[in-house]
This record gives sequence, structure tokens and C-alpha cells, in this order.
Amino acid sequence: MQSRLIPHARPLLDKTDHRAVQSVLDSGAIADGNEITAFELEFSKALDCEGGVAISSGFAALHLCLSALEIGSRDEVIVPCVSTCPAIRNAVLAVGATPVYADTNRLDFNLSPGSVSDKRTARTRAIIAPHHTGIPSDIDALSSTGIPVIEDCAQALGATLGNRPLGSIGFASIFSFYATKMMTTVDGGMVLSNSADFLQRVRDLRYYRGASDQKLRYNYKMQNLHAALGRSQFTKVPRFIQRRRTIAACYIEMFDALGCPPGTYLHRDPGAVYYRLAVRFPPGFPELLAGELRNRRIPFSREIWFQTDRGMESFPNAGRLVEEIMTFPVYPALTDYDVSVIVGEIRKALQKLGPQWADEGM
Repeated sequence: MQSRLIPHARPLLDKTDHRAVQSVLDSGAIADGNEITAFELEFSKALDCEGGVAISSGFAALHLCLSALEIGSRDEVIVPCVSTCPAIRNAVLAVGATPVYADTNRLDFNLSPGSVSDKRTARTRAIIAPHHTGIPSDIDALSSTGIPVIEDCAQALGATLGNRPLGSIGFASIFSFYATKMMTTVDGGMVLSNSADFLQRVRDLRYYRGASDQKLRYNYKMQNLHAALGRSQFTKVPRFIQRRRTIAACYIEMFDALGCPPGTYLHRDPGAVYYRLAVRFPPGFPELLAGELRNRRIPFSREIWFQTDRGMESFPNAGRLVEEIMTFPVYPALTDYDVSVIVGEIRKALQKLGPQWADEGM
């Protein structure tokens, strides 16, 4: 039985990160400085976008995107009916617009293009499309509606759709650099777009200092200290992704070797970055496995919640997935020993539950 608690998520920081932060501390320019501009240029160039604007958080990035599109109280924004946090819904509410909830795909929590098409009205001004757990969403299909698509890449930095980096496909994209994301600036975010005019509007709204008019602006700027950490972390993203894929392969090999019953589905997308490994189990089984894993002190998540108070029956795909999907950690700070413990304990739990599976007809 596992005795040492393995965190569900943890950033991976090294000496180069410490040196980058220390350099800015020594300079005294901790709030404003050249690190911010350099981070924006390096990040946007690597993701093949016209430019980027560094922001204080992922939520702030979403809020500024909607504000820069001049979305307000008479408008609607289509969002997924489920989420891991309320940031998407809250950003829509923050500009006074109405969130319109669409169903997900049958096998993942990304927006269903068909459901989005059904929800579109004359008042629809934007679509916010997350790439859930690092699995690419079908941005091309969503963009075919002619409505601006904002890619939410908080869990998908480095993922690709075909040969295109996520974040470069929609009208705009946002990234989060919170401590548990694909890389970290402690907290922070980025807005990317290929529209120079849109980026300028975002930049103008980001901070109110020096403005002489009465226009509403925000204190959403990234700090120079955080940008320095971001530049250091960003150089490691390819290594982080490779580590995530290596860890995910350990889980997948274990599940394949056990010969999981019908109804079990593992996401295997070559463009995915495995923010977490999502596994769909037969109905009823996640509750059984969750109990076993809690007893064994093994990290997992089922933290998917409905953003709307409408019943699950209104969103059949998402309603089913909420009951069937569990996610498992694949963050780069996991050691080989951590991975062996987690995979080993999941294997033991599955083997223990095997006879009960058969008894339940699963």
C-alpha cells in the first residue's frame, strides 16, 4: 500500500529558473521591464502567430479577448457545458454577455461542432473552445461557422493539429501559466492572434497607467519577474512534453496489458500533450476505482462539473462522460519511482476489482 502522498500536480523548477528570477530581483525591475516584451516575442514566434500580449492570468486573458471584441450585454458566447474550473463561464459573465452552453464530443470534453451549430443564434459573437487535457479540439470545424473562435490552450501548450500548433488556428488564443499548467510563471497568461489590430486592443485594455481618457481598462499586466521565469520555463516545454508522453505511455501500456473490458477508452492522439491522461471506463466503474485509489493514496481526478444548472439530459455526451472519465497525472516533476508506484497501484486496484466487474456485467 502506497504510504507517501504523491501530489496530483507540481511544477518542475531548476537552477536556470532560479537564476532567471534572481537576475530580475538583482536588477530591481521586478514589475515592468524588457523580460515581458522578450517573452511575448519568443512565445508568439514559436507558436507561429503575429504577436502576443502577456497577461496576469488565464482568466484575465479570456476577459481581455472578449472585451477587445467589444462583446457585451446583448451578446452570446458559446462555451462547453462542462469545465474543470469556472474561468470560461466567469469571463463571459464579466463582460455582461450570456454564456450559451453546448455539448461535448462523444469521446472527449472538447466542444461538439454539431452542438455548437445548433446553439448558434444571431446574437452569437464568439466561441470559446478549450483543448481539454491537451487533446486538440476541431478548431477548423468550429471556425467554419464564421464566428470568432478563441482557443483556450491552458492545458495544451505544445499540442498540434496536423502540423499546426494549437493557439495559431482560431481567431485568437489564450494560455495559462499557473503553477500546475504545462509551464509556469507562478500565475500568468498570454493572448495570441494573427490580427495586429486585435492585439493592440488587448494591449490597450491590459493596463490603465498613462491613459488620459475615461475608457475602462484593467490591471492585468504580467510582471517582469514572472516573465523572466516564463522565458526560462518556455525553453523547457519540448522536454516537458516528451516527459509527459513517456509517462502517459506507461499508463497506456499497463491498461493494454490488462485487457480492459468493453467500454474502456484511452485517448491516443499524436498531437496531444497529455496535460492529464483521460481514461473512459464502463458505467459505474469509476466510483469503484476511485474508492480503491483513495485508500491507496494514489492521485487521480474526476473534477469535471456542469457550468449550467440545466440537467445532464440536455447534454447527453457530456452527461455520460462526467460519469465515465477519470484523469491521471502525467506532470514532468513525477519521478520514475513515482510513476512506477502510481501505475503499480492502479494495476493492483484494477486486478482486485476484476471479479466485481464480471459480477456487475461490466
